[in-house]
Amino acid sequence: MDLRTRLLDAAVEVVADQGVTGLTHDAVDSAARVSAGSTLATFPSRRALVEGVTERCIERELEMAVGPRREVAPSPDGIASMFGHFVGRALGEDRAVTLARYVLHAEAARTPSLRAFYAVGADTVDTWAVDLVRRAGSHQPERDFGIMANYVTGLVFHELALPTPGLDAAGRVRALIAALRWTPP
Repeated sequence: MDLRTRLLDAAVEVVADQGVTGLTHDAVDSAARVSAGSTLATFPSRRALVEGVTERCIERELEMAVGPRREVAPSPDGIASMFGHFVGRALGEDRAVTLARYVLHAEAARTPSLRAFYAVGADTVDTWAVDLVRRAGSHQPERDFGIMANYVTGLVFHELALPTPGLDAAGRVRALIAALRWTPP
């Protein structure tokens, strides 16, 4: 792993634990266990550091959903499985990414310049996902992806605080897809 990625992964942990106010160059140096000044040398301003963390969260969320190869079967079941996998990781091994993302979402709501930056990265993922939903049989892929993404975001948010024993996230997404009445190709 290169230094930049190592620093950003440490910064994700800092944001998850301490919020954006705790995100300092020194805190990241400490979390990454690198020499003092390493984060400042890589991210010369606080804004550059916040933007870097935002980009890294988006990258890691895509990995959480599809793994390193972005291969998802363009079918209702493939998409339900993808979202189920994402929810499992978001609540488990990648919980810090999830918490950091929610913190950054709240920060973007208060900071228009971060909102614009955040939107560009999210648009890249959304474009890929909307195409996948279209190929899976949605007649209104932009609408349907928005509904699914918002549902999964809300599900994860709720489950962070109030976990459901034996949660079947993929099954819930399958039911949502059925309600949206896709016609697989």
